[in-house]
Amino acid sequence: MKIIVVENICDYNKTQADALLNKDIVGMNLWMKADSALLKNNKPFFIPDFTEECSASVYLALRICRLGKSIPARFASRYYDAFGVVVDFTAEDVLRQLRVEGRAWDMAKSFDCSAVEGEFIPTGEVDVKSALVASLEINGEIVSKTICEDIERNVGNAISVVSRVFTIRQGDLLLVGCPNFKPVVKIGDRVSGFLNGQKLLEFNIK
Repeated sequence: MKIIVVENICDYNKTQADALLNKDIVGMNLWMKADSALLKNNKPFFIPDFTEECSASVYLALRICRLGKSIPARFASRYYDAFGVVVDFTAEDVLRQLRVEGRAWDMAKSFDCSAVEGEFIPTGEVDVKSALVASLEINGEIVSKTICEDIERNVGNAISVVSRVFTIRQGDLLLVGCPNFKPVVKIGDRVSGFLNGQKLLEFNIK
């Protein structure tokens, strides 16, 4: 399975989105995480010993349900069957050093257990006509959100562009959004993730 992140799709206006659907796929902030990055079942997240500044981000997650390649945006809804949230961790101090050295970001972004998955809600139980809000709570306080409006168009555009680059398969996860804040976590924190106010995951930082 693949974990594919499209970080800025929900911020695009229609003109930008149309450009992506034509030729400018490099305008999309697209990256991937290793399958070993996935952490499930509310297991604790252990801060890696190679970072002293580990941040958390929250994304809207879509569960891919069928095989597809070069999917037109208008058919994209056939390729995912549930919404959820994923809390993504980044080793910020490592990332800064990699950027300075002009190296790939994988060590900072794609390490083991760095993407925490919660429960999923079937698409038929979610009102896609309104905005979807993925929220990150730490120690009982909402500290970050990613808001995705016009879900059918934005997600359709994301799947259309992603599937031009990668074949998507059942079980893949597509993470979309642009978190407004990426707080640094510490040992002892209690982290929760919500979709439109419904709690879908909760785990400890160790």
